[in-house]
This record gives sequence, structure tokens and C-alpha cells, in this order.
Amino acid sequence: MQGLSSSTDRIRVDVFDEVALCAEAAGMEVDRVRELAGFARDRGESLIETLVRRAGVEEGRLLKALADLLEIAFIPGEIGQIPPEVLAKISPTLALGHQVIPVEEVDGTLRVACCDPFDWRTWDDLCHVLGRQLEKVLCPRPVLEKALKAGYGLGADTVDRLLSARPDENAQLVGLATTDLSDEEAANEPTVVNLVNQVLSEAIRASATDIHFEPHESKYRIRYRIDGMLEDVSMPATLNMLRLAVVSRIKIMSGLNIAEKRLPQDGRARVSMAGQEFDLRVSVLPGIHGEAVVIRVQNRQMVSLDLASLGFEDDDQERIRGLTNRSYGLILVTGPTGSGKTTTLYTCLHMIRSPRTKTVTIEDPVEYWMDDILQMQVSEAIGFTFARALRSILRHDPDIMLVGEIRDRETADIAIRSALTGHLVFSTLHTNDAASAITRLCDIGLEPFLVASSLHGVLAQRLVRRLCPHCKAVQADQTVDEFGQQVLRGAGLWGRIELWDSQGCERCRFTGYRGRLAAGEVLVVSSAIRGLIQQRVPADSIREQACKEGMRTLRDSALKAVAAGQTSLAEVLRVTQEDN
Repeated sequence: MQGLSSSTDRIRVDVFDEVALCAEAAGMEVDRVRELAGFARDRGESLIETLVRRAGVEEGRLLKALADLLEIAFIPGEIGQIPPEVLAKISPTLALGHQVIPVEEVDGTLRVACCDPFDWRTWDDLCHVLGRQLEKVLCPRPVLEKALKAGYGLGADTVDRLLSARPDENAQLVGLATTDLSDEEAANEPTVVNLVNQVLSEAIRASATDIHFEPHESKYRIRYRIDGMLEDVSMPATLNMLRLAVVSRIKIMSGLNIAEKRLPQDGRARVSMAGQEFDLRVSVLPGIHGEAVVIRVQNRQMVSLDLASLGFEDDDQERIRGLTNRSYGLILVTGPTGSGKTTTLYTCLHMIRSPRTKTVTIEDPVEYWMDDILQMQVSEAIGFTFARALRSILRHDPDIMLVGEIRDRETADIAIRSALTGHLVFSTLHTNDAASAITRLCDIGLEPFLVASSLHGVLAQRLVRRLCPHCKAVQADQTVDEFGQQVLRGAGLWGRIELWDSQGCERCRFTGYRGRLAAGEVLVVSSAIRGLIQQRVPADSIREQACKEGMRTLRDSALKAVAAGQTSLAEVLRVTQEDN
């Protein structure tokens, strides 16, 4: 099929004909389209863009109709993988700047996808720069943008211009600090600042919780952690030449020493995007191929300090409220890194904070900033440890204390004794389940009678991914394997509930999941459990007694979410695989 290949083809389509063609394709009156064309011209927009935004015309349907009228090809869905030799026909700067992408080369003619058949200026520029025969292919803008990102990589035009303009990879690092990721003026400048900003803004748009910058011998890898799972980010291969500049820029943002490349460093930064502020926790770790960086992204406005929104069942919420309403004692939250322990702790503080009580926290680092409480951050470099901070906190007459993590016997001993002297103490511990937290305290050297008299409750939790509401569907029973059936039978659910799963869609990045919810077990230390603690019984015996008293295990809690259609059985088995 022969398409419009150069500016000479404008003889076929003049300005009036553009209006007439768009009117026919959109099923609108010519006078109305002519009015919108004038509106678009005054504002420097394309007629296609105006019809989509102002008149509510569906872009795919409009472009398909125009393609039929103009006798050119149309790609409705994904463009697919484009061969590297075809992508190389147009540079990243030219492709991203003009919003076009080469899709294939047939008999010496390069087929180029675009989303506006009437953008003659762009087409003239391409023909002039490339000096060859081109053929238009139409596709919707989301399809084009996805193909550009997959083909060239995030920030490819910036990397391309940066390398061509500044061969020195360490150039232009000083004096470029900015925290506004949505600064459109800066977005057009080929700087390392803009490149890092693009990575950050894309991560925020994807709702990533962490960004991993990983140096390897022959490549530089960037990954986002979304809903607890790592996903590779398509980046240009030439980014490897800018690895030092990227790390230096991140260090400058977070107030770290750019000259120190041998020791780990931790820092903090704040960025803004679309009127929202985000806190960045930065960790730099030296490796054999360079420094690796991990950035934790936190949006304070999106944190919901409410037990129900976190995913806890009603009976577990009542148990947690019962524990937090006590005037003294130790309450622990356990789970692996990234399981939401700190969010749960701050939810508890949010529920009980009052002008009549004084709350002091000591963390490493401070993750959430909350009004009306005193927050401190430990600094191992100057000897300000958890234990030293706890001794100082007690002199400030607190009612409620939050210790970020119990890491050693000294910290545990002070926390336990604080709980025994009339303070309500919250902290975290790294164990697999609630019962194991009790034996862990004894293992690090605490006397069982101290643990029994001071510990009031333990909350263990995991985060499981929510099924995408846009593509989830009922799963057939025959697709469940034997182990899954065994788990469901043990919980009394096999054949009694509908199982849900999802195939993935655009809105969930084809993962099938969108967002996460908490699955937890709440162990309330009763008189019977105190007796078991003093006898130094193993964790299994404590867990068995807690279940007799009404505790629901992590897996049982997660299966409740399966029964409610919130998550899949496969996700629950993945997350709770060690919690039989």
C-alpha cells in the first residue's frame, strides 16, 4: 500500500480537505470541525488532538477511519518488537522529538508510525534529514508512546544529546539542582539532571516504591519495584557511559559526598510532581563494577493511616485497638523488609495520639513525618544508636515510644524495661511470624519472665498483591494444582468459594495485579501464653495456643482475601509459602 511519502502529496490533501476528511472520519458536521480547526490553529494544537480532547472523539476510531480514507496502513494495538537495525534508521533524538518511530523497511522504503497524518512540518523535517523515501503508518498515541519507550528506552533522547554534546560524562554536574520533576522548560535540556528526573517521574507515575540503579560489567540496569515485584525499565544501552554522572547527580540531590566511592552512604531528598511532594530515601552501596543505588519513594499524601484500608479484617482490627489502648507494655510488629511494618506502626500512633500524651520516636531513618510527635533519627557515625537514644528519651517523660527496630540485646533490654515502667512501647522485629518474635527476644538474651510480663502483643504481617479490578475473572477449579487444593481443603474453602485470577491489561502493566493489601496475624499475650513463655517452650507451642484463643494465621488471613476475590490463590501461596 502506497502512503503519503513527502510534502508533494499535500496536493491530495489541502487545509479544507483535512477538515472534510476529519469530519467524515469522526462523523461530525464540517462546520463544527472547521470551528475546531480554527481553535486548534490559534492554540498551536493539531486538529487530531483537538478532536480527541475537545470533541470527545475516540482516537483509535478516528485514526482508523482516516487511514482508510487516505489509503495508508493503521496499527490498532501493540507495534511489537522492532528490529534494532530498523530503529537505528532514526536517532532517538529525532524519533522522540517528532513523536515517530520506524517500524519496518520494505523494498528500500522506511515505514514510519505516527499519530497525526496532517503534521506536514514533522514529515518535511524527517524527509529532509533522512533524505530517503518514507511511508506513513498511523497508530494511536498510547501505542506510539509505548513503542518509543520499549524501542529506544526511557530518556533515550536525553542520553543521545548528552553524549553528543558532552563527551565528558562528569560534566555539568554542579549547580543544576532542581526538585520539580514537572518543570517543562528543564525537560527540554539534555542534562544529567533531566535524565535522573525522567527516571524518577516515570517511577512515580508507575507507583513504584523503589528504584534500583545497578551497575554491571557491560551494562547499567534500572529496575522499579511495583507492588513488591521488580520490573526492568527499558533504557538505552549508551546509559552505561553515564553511570558515574547519574550516581553523582543522585548524591547531590540527597546531600551525600560525591567524592566517597568506597563506603556505603545513606541520604534523603524531596521532589515534587504535579503538585504532590515525595520523600526519597537514598542508599548507595559500592560494588565491583561501581556504586549501586536504591531509592525508596514515599508519597505522604497517599499513605492511608487506617487499619481497614490497609486490609486488616474486622476482628484483627479490634485486637489491635485493644492492644494500642493499653497504658503500658511492649507491642511488636514483625515481618520482612518492605512488608509495611512502619506504616502499621504509624497507623497505631495515629489512632492513639492525643494532646494529653507525649509521643517520641527513634528510627533509622524517619520514614513518615507526623505532627504533634517528637521524631529522632539514629546516626551510627556519631554514636547516636537506638540504645543511646532510648536512654535519652526516658528523660523526656514520654507516654508513648516508638523504636524503629530492636536489633540487639541492649536495645531490647531498654525497650522491655521501659514497657515495665509505665510506657507504651512500639517496635519492630525481623521474624517469620508472631510466635517466633517471642522466642527471638529470649534468644538474644532477655529473661523469659521479663518478656512474659512486658510483652502484650505481636502483629506479624505480609503484603499480598490485589487483583487488577479491570481484568480479573473467575478461575476454573480445574486450573488449581494439587497443593492449592490441599491448602483450600485444610481451610475448609475448597468448593465453597469462587477463585479469581487475571490475565493482565494496560492499567496493571500486564501483571494482573494493582496495589497491595495486608495479611496479618495478631497474637495477644494471654495468661496462658505468659506461662508458656516462662517455660521457654518452642514457637510452635505458643502458636498452637494462640490459635486456640482465636488467632488467625498469616495464611488463613490471606485466604480470607482470596475468598473475597481481592487476590489470587497463587499470590497467597507465593507470599506465605513458609507459613504452613
